[in-house]
Amino acid sequence: MNFYSILLLVISLLTFILLIFTYKQRKTEGTLYFFLMLMSIAFFSFCYAFEINSVGIDNKMLWLRIGYTGLSTISLFYMLFIISFAGKRAWLSGNMLIFLFSLPALVLFFNYTNDWHHLFYTSISIKETGPFSILILKRGFLYWLIILYSYVFNLVATFLLLQIIFTKRGVFRSQSLLMLSASLPPWIINLLYVLRHSPQGIDLSAFGFFFTAIVMSIGLFQFHLLGFLPIALDNVFKSMHDGVILIDKKNHIINFNDAAKKIFVRLTGKVIGKDVKEVFHEYENLIGRIESDNIDVFNFSMGNGDDITYLKAKILPVKDKREIKIGSIIMLYDITVQTLAENELKQTNATKDKLFSIIAHDLRGPFGSIIGLLDILNDQIRDFDKDEISKMVEIIGNQAHNTYRLVENLLFWSRSQVGQISFYPESVYLKNIISEVTEVLLSSAALKNVTIKTDIGQGIAVNADKEMLKIIIRNIVSNAIKYSNIGGYILISATLKKEMAEISVMDNGIGMAPDIMSGLFHLTAQKSTAGTSNEEGTRLGLIICKEFVEKQGGTIWVESEQSRGSIIHFTLPVS
Repeated sequence: MNFYSILLLVISLLTFILLIFTYKQRKTEGTLYFFLMLMSIAFFSFCYAFEINSVGIDNKMLWLRIGYTGLSTISLFYMLFIISFAGKRAWLSGNMLIFLFSLPALVLFFNYTNDWHHLFYTSISIKETGPFSILILKRGFLYWLIILYSYVFNLVATFLLLQIIFTKRGVFRSQSLLMLSASLPPWIINLLYVLRHSPQGIDLSAFGFFFTAIVMSIGLFQFHLLGFLPIALDNVFKSMHDGVILIDKKNHIINFNDAAKKIFVRLTGKVIGKDVKEVFHEYENLIGRIESDNIDVFNFSMGNGDDITYLKAKILPVKDKREIKIGSIIMLYDITVQTLAENELKQTNATKDKLFSIIAHDLRGPFGSIIGLLDILNDQIRDFDKDEISKMVEIIGNQAHNTYRLVENLLFWSRSQVGQISFYPESVYLKNIISEVTEVLLSSAALKNVTIKTDIGQGIAVNADKEMLKIIIRNIVSNAIKYSNIGGYILISATLKKEMAEISVMDNGIGMAPDIMSGLFHLTAQKSTAGTSNEEGTRLGLIICKEFVEKQGGTIWVESEQSRGSIIHFTLPVS
């Protein structure tokens, strides 16, 4: 047996070894075509080795015809493999497959029956080339059938690979370049043979096909050539509203969809092929979970302040049929709306709990005092003189008025929490509204001998809801009275600043410490400071003021210093 035949048998054996490794994945359609292509290459190499080594035309023709079973199908299985890789399975309808397989069947038929019609080879002779002899075949027009469809199949596969190279990125482009480079040598060698430019007239196509088999096998087993189909993957991406990032087994970014790009604007073509740890280095919670071989679901956030996005991430390992991890899919779900709703619900529940605490404590206490005083007055009224009765009635009256204001604030506040307060802004004169409110509060101020003064121009008008404005002023002025010393004074003033009117309520009372000021407009567990006559409170009035001021487009803030009084400012749009 000559050296060339031995070399062909070695190629056939090595290709057969590749067949064994491919056999376990034959159920995957693309890998099945690759398996059949290897089988055709191995069979053709084996038969060509015996054709070269045989003696006599009849023996050589026998191996030639048997070898054509492999040669006539190599290009077909190669094209079907590339079609599967490119995600174009829809092209392969039943009728199309029948047509495609009929072409090599016709070639085999005409080859085997050539002795009857001589349309495949018009004449056959033998040429001695040193240690072996080769067949010299004069080709008939039917011979060109296999040449024609083989090159058409190769052009179709090349077109699909070039389409991926020019339209895809990252690993898909690299894989396509690998397959394209692997497919060129055998067709160049075959073209030289067809044009009769091969050395000594020997068909070296088997070596080219073996090169293709080796390179593609490396891509298949080392780089998981069929791990992700580029076209099919794109179709999946386009149909998904959630973010998807695809990474390979080395944690390099392979692809991502538009939804992921909206979440992470850094996802551009430049990050393809980069380590995901490098791209998302600041998200330690995400990076630390990527290498897991199990499905992992967790939440994380990005951004800060008012621009926070809350995300749920699901990392899905991608494995082949051998359960070997070939990459991961990172699914990203924007749960900002859901998270904010949950946070709001928690806040609402906390507010509700505080409300119940107020009702249980701050209402129960005053009503208990009123009921207790009434019981004493009822049982012992005959033993009290007029001054004592008058004093008790005064205490009961103050408690009742304070409790009534608390109930009123509770009702307004609870209605505002569920959006049941109507908002009807109109042009109103500040002086008129403030005079109307302070007139009602003069009796409370008189009990402490507190003077209420106003410094408001007659023509200052604001765009506000009249009832909300009354509630704001009543609560702020009532608060000023509560913390004023006996004989103190309160000044209500207003100034115009551009398109806003700034209203200020100043008192010369006890003032407040910084820690009290920081929680003044928040419903916290911290108890309100008692007034100068031991009046109790809940800060609910100022919380309502803040909500109503902001609802009307204004802001509210406080200035205070212990023992030197306080000033509460708020703004409203000028009418």
